[in-house]
Amino acid sequence: MNQPGRNGNPEGQSNERELNRLNRTLRTLYECNRALVHASNENELFQSVCRILVELGGHQLVWIGRCEDDPEKSVQPVAMAGYGVDYVEKAKISWSEETERGRGPTGIALRTGKPYWVKDISTDPILGPWRTEAMARNYASCVALPLIAHGERIGNLNLYAGEPNTFNETTIEQYLELASTIAYGVAALRAEQERNQAEEKIREHSAKLARASEVLRQSLDALAQDNELQSFVEHVLMVLTEQLGGHSSTLWLIDVERRSAHLHSVCQDGRVVLGWDADHPNAREPRRWASDDPEWLALKMNRPFLHYDPVNDPRLGYTPAQRARFYEFGIWALLLLPLVFGEQLIGTLSVRLTGNRQIDQEDFDFAQSLAQQATLALELARLAEQAKQTALAQEREKAARDRAAELAKANEALRGCLDALASVPELDQFLGQVMGAMTRQLGAASSILRLCDFDDNALVLDLVFQDGQVMTPAEAKYPSELRIIPLDERQLNLLRQPAVVLHLLDAETEVPDAMRSYLISLGAKTSLLIPLNLVSQLVGSVTFRFTEDRQFRPEELEIARALASQASLAIQLTRLAKGARQSAVLAERNQLAGEIHDSLAQFFTGISMQLGAARTVIKRGGDNSLNYVDRAIELAQFGLAEARRSAFSLQPSIITELGLIRSLQKLVERSNIPGKLRCDFHSIGVSEEGLAVSVQEDLLRIAQEAVSNAARHARPTTISVSLSGHPMSLVLEISDNGCGFVNTDGTHRDGFGLSNMRSRAKTLGAEFELRSEPENGTSIVVRVPLEGDQ
Repeated sequence: MNQPGRNGNPEGQSNERELNRLNRTLRTLYECNRALVHASNENELFQSVCRILVELGGHQLVWIGRCEDDPEKSVQPVAMAGYGVDYVEKAKISWSEETERGRGPTGIALRTGKPYWVKDISTDPILGPWRTEAMARNYASCVALPLIAHGERIGNLNLYAGEPNTFNETTIEQYLELASTIAYGVAALRAEQERNQAEEKIREHSAKLARASEVLRQSLDALAQDNELQSFVEHVLMVLTEQLGGHSSTLWLIDVERRSAHLHSVCQDGRVVLGWDADHPNAREPRRWASDDPEWLALKMNRPFLHYDPVNDPRLGYTPAQRARFYEFGIWALLLLPLVFGEQLIGTLSVRLTGNRQIDQEDFDFAQSLAQQATLALELARLAEQAKQTALAQEREKAARDRAAELAKANEALRGCLDALASVPELDQFLGQVMGAMTRQLGAASSILRLCDFDDNALVLDLVFQDGQVMTPAEAKYPSELRIIPLDERQLNLLRQPAVVLHLLDAETEVPDAMRSYLISLGAKTSLLIPLNLVSQLVGSVTFRFTEDRQFRPEELEIARALASQASLAIQLTRLAKGARQSAVLAERNQLAGEIHDSLAQFFTGISMQLGAARTVIKRGGDNSLNYVDRAIELAQFGLAEARRSAFSLQPSIITELGLIRSLQKLVERSNIPGKLRCDFHSIGVSEEGLAVSVQEDLLRIAQEAVSNAARHARPTTISVSLSGHPMSLVLEISDNGCGFVNTDGTHRDGFGLSNMRSRAKTLGAEFELRSEPENGTSIVVRVPLEGDQ
């Protein structure tokens, strides 16, 4: 018997050829998608796609080009496979309409963003510049496909066949889908490369913070163990010069009344010498400033001063000798750090920079921390010197002995704090150590630490030291209504002073009644309030309670402020350490990307199973293999839409780049599945001006979650997204015609997607409404109140 479709039936033979062509095309597309999943970079992806299209797709030549933005608008081949690859190397193709070689299929496809194919190379005039070379290699037809992702023109994919009329609307549609997949794959690879670069920057940032923290610890340890404070000053200059990559650094002592500074020490060529022994132009005479000199104005305001090109700036009052010295050593920038004790400017650290060294915020913070240490060392040295001078006076011998003992006690307390910082593994514990040392040094009954919360404009109680131990406010049973006090003008006026003594029994003392009553109930009669500052930034306060009504000598207040500066330094180091931990955020994002990849693997598994079933049916001679192929194509389309939505949602700056309306439009476009799912978007009366970026991002994520849920679970054919502005609210609505469900009140307890959307809406202070009926679709409405909405 004759077998229909094989020997005697032309129509059957045609169907068999068409089935073979379809199978070959599907296998080719499958392998290309596999190459996309496994590619580690775009060049590897391009070369794999060219090879697969030649070996499995049966094309004579395949090449991929990258469109350059040079004056010639040239197309640079980056991958090729097949017969006659030298044809591409000689083609010299452009995508500019101004040149003949830019008006071919490739140029047209890149300019229009649409495929362009040639049915017969031998007759089509558009192939004029390349016809001879093409026919010499038996190319009969070709197609040029643009590679475009997120509106960016990446390049082209060109296929060449040995027979005329090889390409038609059906095959073009399949290959256009492949080109789109390749383009988005390239975009994903580039995004991954950018993420890797961002991760590397975060690692470098974390390493830099870790190095700075370690250097500060070593420096504090040196101060704690160094009996000669001058050698510690030298250590600070050496570390500062080395860490900032400076040419040299200097320490100056400032006479504010005379607007002059005396050179104290110079660090250069790896060693430190006293100013008197240096070859510096100001070794014998002070540095003087005019009243309007930018350096002097910055120092007077206790601000760091970074100036570029000091040689040529006439506003800076440098002498010709100083300018000549800058020029000789190639000094291109100067960094001045004020040394402030209490509110008094006592000196400055100056770092000279060469080689275009850039100073970032971390460098500033590190340098200012070292400046605080140098300030403390100088002040301790000054206090020690005062004690020595006092001891020389016979008539004040006893006072001198008492003062020396007090300074020794303060020095011991300071050294104890520094030793604790060098040995305590957690910086948070160091705050408790400092509070204990200060409380014992001052003979106070107890003390409390408050930190500034500028978001709520308040001072928040953080730690309590009493009964010889550090406690939380709850452990100390501190009244909850007194744990947070407003940072109002009265409180700010108190904290602007170096130290404030509050006599609780004096009715005229500015203490709120509730606070006064509580303190008196504890037996306190006097409070000493000391602000905590980092450079000029208020970070909190420490308050000591005394059971006697007492006064304080200036020396006692100075020692208290010196010890309080250690608490400020510990707060700064704690913030630096916490900054390093933020690098873990990137790891969470990478984990999210892995989860998305796993979800897409389900689609790929389904596609493989369907194609495997089709292959089995074909081997058995069955006639229903196309059903499996159709199902595989459907799975691929849904998987592609899911991938586009996922890649879109991972873009960190989409709102800042496009705004809410365009971002929603892009989301909807990437959710369309031709012939399966139509998504549309419209907006009316919406103004993005004044709408916070965080609000826009939450609305975009709600829309993305709703569209994804509907596409995956509701089996809709249409999804509509609308954004409308009203006088008092902004309304986002997502509707579909899918299967719907019954229990709209309780469903959110079972589904993560709905729970996530409700949580985001609650964060916005928005109304979240879910309407759904079986077989009648689902609508999600989010109403965000605008300013003035009651």
